[in-house]
Amino acid sequence: MSEQEPRNFLRRILPELKKLAKTLFPFLRTALPLFFCALAVTTLVCAINADHLYLLAENFLQHPLLLALNVLPVLLVMLLLYYISRRMVFSIGLTAGLFAAMAIADSIKSSMRQEPLLPTDLTLAKEALAILKTFPDFTLLVGAFGIIFFLLLLILALLLAKGREFAPKARLKGIGGVLLCALLLNFCYASQPLYDSFPTIGNPNFQVNQYASRGLIYSFLHQANAMQVKKPNGYIADAFEALEGQPISVNTNKKPHIFMIMGEAFSDLSENEHISFEGYRDPLEQFKAICAEENAVSGHIAVPNYGGGTSNTEYDVLAACPTRYLGSSLPSYNFIHREFDALPRRLRQIGYDTLAIHPGNAWFYNRQNVYPHMGFDDCYFLEDSFDLEKQGYGAYISDEAAVDKIFQTFRQHIRKTNAPLFSFTVTIQNHGPYEKKYGSQPPNFSTDTALTPEETDLLRQYFHGVSKADEQLGRLWRFAKDSPEPIVLVYFGDHLPGFSNGMDFFSLLDYPIDAEGSLEEQLALYQTPFLIWQNDAANELCDIKQTAKAAELPENGIISSYFLSPLLAELLGMDGLSPLFDYSCQLRKKQPVCAGEIYVDEWGTYTNSISEERREAVKILRNWQYYKLFDQKL
Repeated sequence: MSEQEPRNFLRRILPELKKLAKTLFPFLRTALPLFFCALAVTTLVCAINADHLYLLAENFLQHPLLLALNVLPVLLVMLLLYYISRRMVFSIGLTAGLFAAMAIADSIKSSMRQEPLLPTDLTLAKEALAILKTFPDFTLLVGAFGIIFFLLLLILALLLAKGREFAPKARLKGIGGVLLCALLLNFCYASQPLYDSFPTIGNPNFQVNQYASRGLIYSFLHQANAMQVKKPNGYIADAFEALEGQPISVNTNKKPHIFMIMGEAFSDLSENEHISFEGYRDPLEQFKAICAEENAVSGHIAVPNYGGGTSNTEYDVLAACPTRYLGSSLPSYNFIHREFDALPRRLRQIGYDTLAIHPGNAWFYNRQNVYPHMGFDDCYFLEDSFDLEKQGYGAYISDEAAVDKIFQTFRQHIRKTNAPLFSFTVTIQNHGPYEKKYGSQPPNFSTDTALTPEETDLLRQYFHGVSKADEQLGRLWRFAKDSPEPIVLVYFGDHLPGFSNGMDFFSLLDYPIDAEGSLEEQLALYQTPFLIWQNDAANELCDIKQTAKAAELPENGIISSYFLSPLLAELLGMDGLSPLFDYSCQLRKKQPVCAGEIYVDEWGTYTNSISEERREAVKILRNWQYYKLFDQKL
């Protein structure tokens, strides 16, 4: 080759390279700064919500794709806002604000509820705002000031910065290109095998660890693709239609009134070797007294959530269906849009009047529509019957006012009809946050553990709320004992409380509760107490001391929350009330707890692996739930 040939080649190629550079330069001039800003915003997000940032950074270094999957959404949002607004500083600022807010929300939720930010939380904006109002005024003021200041900066950036001139076609191409890239990239976020291929720091079944190991942005978008309930493998609707076709065959003479109450954040955390109530009122005084009665059955239920998710426990108990096996992060009530087969509907079919009481807003978790769908004849909500100014306590309607409503509605009922009543109440008084919730409170416990003043007050506030709930449970008990009407009392907690210091109390006070510990410690995070008690008049209809023997309850007293209503029906001699209930009772006797991948058998053995026969039995329950939600016609 002569020396002239390379020179001639360069002469020919240089003009083309110049044209390419001229074409690429405007894009690179925009994309490169935005890329580095996107990297900085991703780093900020990780710094806000990752407890072990260095471990996440190590994961990113070992798996560059993981880093890319966290950075690219930030970059695409910046590009989209840039093409829309034509202002770079505004686009960067708004994107940074949105993702920082997302990280802060995740950090708060993970701390208080040991659950990360989920896409479904966006559907509960009204609920979140209602809870936010209960936070201390100073906290709300600082937060509001910060948001206003940030918005002012954004407005200034939008008004004062000179926008870049785009040809209309170039602008539309830019917006279209970003949206197309997002659509194609979403296949990566939707891939379960890809998500599972990345390592998890700590317990892989603990969702907070998944977020901490894979990054908030990637994990959040993956969850957005996993919300829809999918038809289970091997599901055949006809099989369950045949099962549901069985007629109700309950002995209609055994129909006591039933008062079922779900206590907000009601737990037995007061039972701890490092905490003493000597010289103070035991927060569980009445609860323990009722449990000690001969005509009582008590234990613990394994609920679907920790620190929140009240409606999921409601659904589990009333529907006898397992939220955990829905395969969606949406609240289970989100899937009830028509008449639905649940405990109140079944009781109504055998002559009960059904009533729901909740001293909270009717729209909270869409109860105003869900309750009638489940078979409640009448519903009482905050808007209907409660005066917050007169009956509020700790920012919510008091348990005393809720029990007053139970008494009032029951007296009205027995005056007008001889039909038995099923009265279901969800209390709200002891909802968090607990900082100064009930104002200045005197000491109500002692401890041999060194706690800060803030930690001491948190427990003091929480135990005060439990004690008030327990007092009202005692009122219900005494009322029922004195009543000539046959009454069965059912009481249980919806979830453990979510404290602002996360799970610190559990380790400080040596509770056997640990989201990353043994199977027993993991399950303990979701356990709340329950009791079922009957008065003498109800005992004449059906003696639960006898039926409890046939129910074969486990010695440790722990059952899944969705077994509670079937257990109640069995104790009251209502076999045949529901084919699902009858099936659940048989499953419970072999597998009292089926909580995701944690199982407890009839001998109290904890395991995350069960026999194929038992796995198939659980699968039937999961498929039956799908039938009831999506295929059953009532």
